[in-house]
Amino acid sequence: MAREWDVVVVGAGVAGLAAAKAAAEAGASTCVVDRMGPGGLLMNFSDLHDVPGNPGGMDYASALLDEAMAAGAELAIAEVTALEPGFAIATDDEAHTARAVVLAVGLGNGRLGLPGEDGFEGQGLSHCATCDGPLYAGASVVVAGHDRWAVQEAAELAATAAQVTLVTQGGTPNTAALAGLANVAVRPGHVTALAGANGLETVEVDGTALPARAIFVQWGRVAPLGFVAAPTTPGLFLAGDCRDAAEQGVLAAVASGAAAGAAAAKFALGKAAG
Repeated sequence: MAREWDVVVVGAGVAGLAAAKAAAEAGASTCVVDRMGPGGLLMNFSDLHDVPGNPGGMDYASALLDEAMAAGAELAIAEVTALEPGFAIATDDEAHTARAVVLAVGLGNGRLGLPGEDGFEGQGLSHCATCDGPLYAGASVVVAGHDRWAVQEAAELAATAAQVTLVTQGGTPNTAALAGLANVAVRPGHVTALAGANGLETVEVDGTALPARAIFVQWGRVAPLGFVAAPTTPGLFLAGDCRDAAEQGVLAAVASGAAAGAAAAKFALGKAAG
């Protein structure tokens, strides 16, 4: 039998945890579901440069989780495989039903859209500086992207890599977090090819080959919403980076999550009373 909730939040990153806290504080029975556990992308960063005090990502996520649980939300570790109209939610562990749902799934891994790109996965192509950066200590690496996550990746890699090149993919990044890092260069342009016989050896930027043992892709990321049967329906709310044109930042995600959680609770409790 499916577990019944007022609000189910899909995704336990910063926006999802903020949404779960707000919904639970409003009096809604609330479950937040995530296949990897709480924290999301924050778990990959040692310092959050856009949060006062520059807390560690793990510490900040842990505090958000504690606040959500203290408010009465529950956490389920499972992968959501389907969200059907009427808010029947299937996971690889158990089924849930909800009166309202908040989608806080963030963005999937980046893609450059280049021929042969998939062949470099695990062979120099990565999406997580904290996870894989130590493998390339003392080497030259590239980060592709211009959002705040790309800049954060470059800052993380600067601690161990000999040289970090941030290729902007046509955008204009806010590079304040890179100030004073002598081994980080910002290069306007696009990555146009990857090459290497035994793993990645060069990254081509608009026809110029740069020696690089790894590239960290924070470009071409899209929201993983393929499990949603009806993306626009009353009682379905979006929070965080999965929204179109979302302002990508920790505090912005917290604010959007809190707003979505409160709105979801209002909808669900109104539906229950009606």
